[in-house]
Amino acid sequence: MLENLAYGFSYVFQPFPFLMLVFGVVLGVIVGALPGITGALGIILLLPLVSQLDNRIAMIMLCGLFCASMFGGSISAILIQTPGGASAAATMLDGYPLAQKGYAGKAIGIAAIASFIGGIISTACLILIAPQLSKIALQFHGADFFSLAVFGLSMIGGSSKNVIKGLVSGVFGMFIATVGIDSIMGTTRFTFGSVALMNGFPLLTVLIGIFAVSEVFHSAGKSFSEIGLPKQDLKNILPSWKEIRSILKVSGISGLIGVFIGIIPGTGGAISSFMAYNFCKKISKRPEEWGQGTLEGIAAPESSNNGTTGGALIPMLTLGVPGDVVTSVMLGALVLIGVRPGPLIFVEHAPLVYTIFAGMIVIQFVMLAFSLGFARVSPIILKIPQTMLMPIVMVLCVVGTFSLSNQLYHVFIAMVFGLVGLFMRRYDFPAAPMVLGVILGPMAETNLNRALIVTSNDWTILFTRPLSLAFLIVSAVFIGMSIHTNIKDSKKEQAKKEADA
Repeated sequence: MLENLAYGFSYVFQPFPFLMLVFGVVLGVIVGALPGITGALGIILLLPLVSQLDNRIAMIMLCGLFCASMFGGSISAILIQTPGGASAAATMLDGYPLAQKGYAGKAIGIAAIASFIGGIISTACLILIAPQLSKIALQFHGADFFSLAVFGLSMIGGSSKNVIKGLVSGVFGMFIATVGIDSIMGTTRFTFGSVALMNGFPLLTVLIGIFAVSEVFHSAGKSFSEIGLPKQDLKNILPSWKEIRSILKVSGISGLIGVFIGIIPGTGGAISSFMAYNFCKKISKRPEEWGQGTLEGIAAPESSNNGTTGGALIPMLTLGVPGDVVTSVMLGALVLIGVRPGPLIFVEHAPLVYTIFAGMIVIQFVMLAFSLGFARVSPIILKIPQTMLMPIVMVLCVVGTFSLSNQLYHVFIAMVFGLVGLFMRRYDFPAAPMVLGVILGPMAETNLNRALIVTSNDWTILFTRPLSLAFLIVSAVFIGMSIHTNIKDSKKEQAKKEADA
C-alpha cells in the first residue's frame, strides 16, 4: 500500500496535475459560496473538460471541487446568513452570530481548520478501512433508514430551548417534504391542482427563504438607527493556538460522525452536520453558549460535513453505490472516463485509486491554505452598511433560486418561505428543526414505504430490526430527557422571577 500511495503522491505533485487540483479547490470554494450553486452542479459543468483529461487528473480535480464546495457553503452562511448549500445550514447557527459580534474572519478560520480535520479523518478512513465500512453501510434496510431519520429529527428538535416548538417545527418541515408526487405510489399530494407543486419545494429554495430572505425582511422592518454595523476585528482575525485546541475534540468526534453518515447511501453532509452539531452540544461543558457564536458550534458541523466527503467516496469506489448527490455525479464522471467502480477497482485501476487517495490528502492542505487566506479578507464584506448589504443579499437570493430551474416560480417560493421564516423568528419557533425535517422527510417517507411493502404492511419491522429499534429507543430517551430539562429550567426561571418580585 505504501508504495502505491507514494506513487500517487509523485503523480499529484507533477505540475499539471497539481495545477488542476488547485483549480478544482478554488472553483469548489467559489461554487460552494454561491447560494443555489451546488458541488454537483459544479461537477456537471466540468464534465466536458473531464472527458478530455487523463482519468487521474480528472478525478483529483473533481475531488478537489467536491471537498472545497462543502467548505465554501460556510462562507456565505457565516457572512450573510445564506448557506451556499444544505450542509452549511448548521454552520450558520453559530457562524453568523459570531460574525455579527465582529469576528467573521475568525469564524471562517475555525470553519477552515475544522474542515481540514474532518477531511483528514475521512481520507484516513477511505484509505485504511474502505471495504469494511462499506459492508456496514449495506446492513441498513428501509426500517433502519426511517428510524435514523426519526433519530436525527429528535436530536435537533429536542435540543431546542422549547422542545415542543422544536418538534412542531421539525414535523412542519417533514410535512413540507410531502408536497408533490409520492415517489412510491406516484400519486400527487397537497398540490391543489398546481403543476409546479408536483415537484415539491426544492431544498435550497427553502433554505434561502427561511434564513436569508427572512433576514432581509427582518432588517427591512427596522429603522436605520436600529440597524447596527458589526465592527470587525481586523487585528486578530485568525484563530489562536488556544482556540484551535479548544475545537480539536469536537472536530475529531464530528469528523467520525461524518464518515459514518457519509458511507450510508442517500444521506450526506446536511444530515451529518446537524447530527454532529447536536451531539457535540449535548456533551459540551457549556451548551448554553451554543447558538450564540461559540467556536465549537462552528467546528462541529464543518468537520462533519467534510467528514462525509471521504465517507461518501467509500461506497462509490468499492461498491459503485454513490453516498450522496455529488458522488452520484462523480460516479457518472467515472463511467464517462471509462472506469467502472466496484470491488475490482483496486486491482484493475490501482494507479487511479491511489492517486485519488494521495490527492484527497493534498486537497485538504491546499483547501486549508486557501481558506485561511480568504478568512483574512472576508471581514471587509461586512464593513458594507446593512442598508446596502441587505439589497445585495436579496439579489443573490433571487439569482440563486432562479438559477435552480430558470423559473420565477422558485423565486416566489423563496419569498413565501421568507415570510414563514419571519413568522417563526417572531414567535420563537426554531428554524433548524424545520430545515432538517425538509431534508429528512423524503428519506423517512421513502424508506418507511419500502419497509412496509417488503413486509406486507407489518409495522413491527420497526421494532424487530435491531438497528431500527436502537435508533427509536435512543430517540425516545433523548426527547424525554430534553422535556425533563426544559421543565426544570422553566421552574428555575419562575422561581427566580418570584424571588426578584
